[in-house]
Amino acid sequence: MSTDIVKIRKPLSAAAAKLRQGELTIGFIGGSITDGRPGHNWPEPVTRWLVESFPAARIAVENAGIGATGSDLAVFRAQRDLIDTGCDLVFVEFAVNDNEVPTERRARTREGLLRRLLADGRRDVVLVYTYCQDMYEDMMNGRVPPSIAEFEELAGHYGLSSVWMGKHALEEVKRGRLRWEEWLPDGLHPTQRGSLSYGESVIGFLREALLTE
Repeated sequence: MSTDIVKIRKPLSAAAAKLRQGELTIGFIGGSITDGRPGHNWPEPVTRWLVESFPAARIAVENAGIGATGSDLAVFRAQRDLIDTGCDLVFVEFAVNDNEVPTERRARTREGLLRRLLADGRRDVVLVYTYCQDMYEDMMNGRVPPSIAEFEELAGHYGLSSVWMGKHALEEVKRGRLRWEEWLPDGLHPTQRGSLSYGESVIGFLREALLTE
């Protein structure tokens, strides 16, 4: 996986330790693109890969994705939905739902969420970025959309790994491996095939971060 899609800033030490112990609780928080209720969003292939790759471990999932919500609400849900449930590895997906929120406001809520998740040092946190049409011009011209660039500043500050799922899927479209209508028929919400593309980029990250431990 190319380094402009996957950035590994530090090992997944907590997740790797829990897998060696035979159990891992993985958490997802984000909007409708992450919500587990459709049954085909990107957390599904990621979870399947973990189960298949670590058959001796018990993999539990806490999917806290809720449609039409951003990092502002997530700050208040993190304790109940991710910390109290014992998540060892948390994926945060809010680049799209925070996209229209003013920079100063989203900076505060994003940092508040990350600080809360990292406070006790018990879990690994990974940032993942999906896609919306507002990002098209920047991405096609080799620029990083502001919502993602600001998340990357936080990732660098806190030493968090990140996966640009939307760039991976767009590259598949550009190479003819994925059709737009297979990816985002409404311009935002992926089909099962589009979700698989998102999931594949995260799996590529996990393969490198966990299987090379």
